Amino acid sequence: MNRVRRIVITFLIVIAIAGIIHFTSDRKTGEPAAAGAVEVAPPADGPELKPATSAAAQIKRILTVYCFPDSQTGRDYELLVREAAESSLAAELKNGTAVIKVIDADSAERQRLAQEFKPVPPAVVLALSINGKTAAWRNLEKSGNPPADKNAFLNYIHNSIRDFMKQNVN
Repeated sequence: MNRVRRIVITFLIVIAIAGIIHFTSDRKTGEPAAAGAVEVAPPADGPELKPATSAAAQIKRILTVYCFPDSQTGRDYELLVREAAESSLAAELKNGTAVIKVIDADSAERQRLAQEFKPVPPAVVLALSINGKTAAWRNLEKSGNPPADKNAFLNYIHNSIRDFMKQNVN
């Protein structure tokens, strides 16, 4: 009888320990809480596994079309620049790799950008930023005069955007 009692008590202890391990385990991973803190070294005979993401996928490139209208050209100039940029960068604007920013004359951002790009309004500046830092930019010199020929102005902006992208993005 003592032998059966020892077996039953041992069985109950094993079940109790299993229950304690189960209820103290990390619910997200299903591992015991103590095992979650243990670092596992890669096997000595093989290469370390690396994440599937490549370095190129982590680089964030954004092309910004800055429009600096002045008091004389105002809204009409802004609309022409926006039309040219939207026709040139439709896919890029949709997927978020390009943006159009109209910079107001009295904004603090205009002061900062004026120091960086030195535009003479009305002006258009193309800027490529990589991970939040300006990597390349171009001030479109011919965009400053109010356009006498709307189509020529739109073509100039369109061609300038495409040239800038070929040189800096691709």
